[in-house]
Amino acid sequence: MPSVLSPLSDVPETGVQVWTAHLEKLSPAEVTELGALLDADEQARAGRFHFDRDRRLYVSSRGLLRRLIGEALGQPPSALHFEYGAHGKPAISAASFRGRTLCFNLSHSAGWAMFALAWDREVGIDLESAARLQRDANGLAALAARVLSARELKIWQALPNNEARVAAFLRAWTRKEAYAKAIGGGLFEHLIRAEVALDAAAPISSLSFQSSEPGQSKRSWILHDIKAPGGFFAALALEQIVGQLG
Repeated sequence: MPSVLSPLSDVPETGVQVWTAHLEKLSPAEVTELGALLDADEQARAGRFHFDRDRRLYVSSRGLLRRLIGEALGQPPSALHFEYGAHGKPAISAASFRGRTLCFNLSHSAGWAMFALAWDREVGIDLESAARLQRDANGLAALAARVLSARELKIWQALPNNEARVAAFLRAWTRKEAYAKAIGGGLFEHLIRAEVALDAAAPISSLSFQSSEPGQSKRSWILHDIKAPGGFFAALALEQIVGQLG
């Protein structure tokens, strides 16, 4: 496994793995090696990136994802076959499993990536850099108005300074996006409905959440703020299966 991959030692729940990778530290030879693991569709997508940096980051993150899944399943990374949901969420073909199902998700931002693997429960992960939002208070306010519910926005606007608002917004954003990725839905259609930032004035690290999306039965989730590289925020969304609720 490439040395840029680091497991998160304090994952908040059992049966879940979270890995962090600084993609920019991969050597050209390592990127080439990871690129050789991709299938034809992934190779084609990589070739459509206009900027070489974007291509390298895509190839690196997909190759590392294949390495992690291949190790978990005991299968060659290059032999894995991905299927995609209506909104592009990837999953491993059912033919790859023998009984249990491995769910996974990845996120990358500003040269870093995070990967989450979970057995028999849906998972979503999101990683976001604080740098751009810290430089643009007006842009942050406009984005908050698009992402937060009316109640969340009122709480967020009452925070005492821009530093507190950046941190609270990024906790909300990563939680909401991790949840949207876990359910396999389009992001913005779920943001306002999912109220996850009502603790903005007194942050807590985890919260339970129930959803009843159109066309889906009610499901229970837990959202965790998780450790991220300096200057980043990250969140993990996990489906709660029967017997775990309480």
